[in-house]
Amino acid sequence: MNSSCLAHAHPNVILFYFIVGCLLTILGTVLNLCSCLLFCRAKSLVNTPYSVFIIALSIADMVKLFAEYSVHILFFYIQHPYFVCSITWFLTMTSENTSYAFLCALGIERNLKVWATDRRSLMTRRNACLITICIVFFVISYNHPFLLLPYDTSYCYFQLYNKKILFSCSDAYYNAYGLRFTLSNLLFIENIGLNNLILPLIIISTNVTLMVGLHRRAHQRRYRLGTYKNDDWKERSVILYMLLSSIAFVLLTSPIGILGAWTMIQGKRLPTNNLAIILDLMEIIHHCSHFPILLMTSSIIRRKTVQILFHPRMKRENSMTPRSSLSRRARTSRSTSSREANLSRIRSRLKSLSTTS
Repeated sequence: MNSSCLAHAHPNVILFYFIVGCLLTILGTVLNLCSCLLFCRAKSLVNTPYSVFIIALSIADMVKLFAEYSVHILFFYIQHPYFVCSITWFLTMTSENTSYAFLCALGIERNLKVWATDRRSLMTRRNACLITICIVFFVISYNHPFLLLPYDTSYCYFQLYNKKILFSCSDAYYNAYGLRFTLSNLLFIENIGLNNLILPLIIISTNVTLMVGLHRRAHQRRYRLGTYKNDDWKERSVILYMLLSSIAFVLLTSPIGILGAWTMIQGKRLPTNNLAIILDLMEIIHHCSHFPILLMTSSIIRRKTVQILFHPRMKRENSMTPRSSLSRRARTSRSTSSREANLSRIRSRLKSLSTTS
């Protein structure tokens, strides 16, 4: 094993990272589970294609939270090079890329609904499921070099209460496909490629196209009908959600990628200073933010969340009341029909008696 290094961050900052990261991981997991539960239980949302992407986005965020924080806790017990350097970074980069790819797919689906003139070109829930599977397979194949077995590794430790504790993988060295490369090379490609350049540009471009398309359609509807349509407000809430998610991505996630790329350009190892620790916490906050942004931007989501999470009994009673009223109406209709049939029989018998007499 190559020479290891000591983390440049202050031990109190690292301790702060573990404490706050634990709270954020628990909070983010609960929020993402609430998002999955909402879009699986609400009948008006479960059949929409964007519900598939939001559920997939929430699952990817939970995997990212596990890889970003919980795996560091496992370093106390598992210090195998393949787990510390390969599996950890594979889970981190795969969940991160899939999260941003699902935001791109959500923007494309909204664009089709705004710009498409033929309903056959709209995305269905089945198509959304197929696109989700394709995204997962593409990102796994794209990030599969992280799963290769390194022939040499170096760790980064930190001192806490005069004890040396493993913090992260400093670098790993691979020999595959006739090439020699390192973990730093793979992360540099990610930071200047799919993770911090290509996917963010797609997200920003889809948001701009959405706003232009919605403004154009609202202007046409106002010119022809002189009024707004109720669906415009639903679409605006989704667009506002995507816009705020993109802003959260730029402010909370891009800085750690830029710092990592700049450090590697200078020929140094992965950053482990105080700034890098704080930026890692900001990245964790980003993967906790999608469901709160949904609640802020949509009154329908807020109402459905309150019904499903806090008043499930009321929802069941509300769903049972129309059934009971329908059964009551059916019973009354059957009783009235039988009463009319009996009356018609009595009239026919009276008429037959009168004719015989």
